[in-house]
Amino acid sequence: AEMRCRFDKRTTEASRLAIELDQATETITAAENLVGKLVGEHTRWTSQVEVLQSELEELPLLSQVAASFITYLGAYPEDVRAELVQKWSKEVGVSRFELNRFLSTESEQLQWKAEGLPSDALSVENALIILHGTRTPFLIDPSCRASSWLKENLKNQRLEVINANDNGFMTALELAVRFGKTLLIQEMDTIDPALFPLLRGDFISSGPRSVVQVGEKLMDYNEDFKLFLTTRNPKPDLPPSSVALLSIVNFSTTRAGLTGQLLAVTIQHEKPQLEER
Repeated sequence: AEMRCRFDKRTTEASRLAIELDQATETITAAENLVGKLVGEHTRWTSQVEVLQSELEELPLLSQVAASFITYLGAYPEDVRAELVQKWSKEVGVSRFELNRFLSTESEQLQWKAEGLPSDALSVENALIILHGTRTPFLIDPSCRASSWLKENLKNQRLEVINANDNGFMTALELAVRFGKTLLIQEMDTIDPALFPLLRGDFISSGPRSVVQVGEKLMDYNEDFKLFLTTRNPKPDLPPSSVALLSIVNFSTTRAGLTGQLLAVTIQHEKPQLEER
């Protein structure tokens, strides 16, 4: 009876070990399969790390080209931009540079398109110049499409829209400066003298706050204040002293820009599924 009891005990233990062995074998097999698959992943990751390392080494140079683009090329058409970017890229030693890919994602570009921005490359570049530049943007926008996009894009930033010839222009400007609003001034064919202290950044420290001359008044300056200027005039009368203070962004439709817009519209009508994808 004692031997039979020991035999039953050993048999039960052997069955349990057999089950655990099968489970371990399955785990080992799955692990071997995973390791085999990860060999390809390791190769891909190694290659990706090399690409990322190369991009990191080029990042300062690409940033320099991007800064130059934003600073100097807003007023030029596509062909001049492409020529100068190619020249700059060659001089700094980078293989290729695309402002749209460097400073924005596809999801951001789709969002801008949904807000009304034209889908051609020039308009996307101009949007990046407006959003990333440090100087006050001055939009040359004969079609008003860029202005409409900008209003939609800035609608959550306490936006106020006025015309340069409105009777309440100075009042709106003073309130925007004091309370940190985003001010979009339309029909700005030339620069009002009251704007120059703001464009130059002529701020005066007065204890913990800053003040600035607006017209004939010294106003408290709120750091949240943002200023955007637009005109429909393709050749506005800008005094030379203001050009260096503005980031001129030309949305005038060129042949290449019109081609891009018409291509997008054509695809949208003839192959909507492709356009959506």
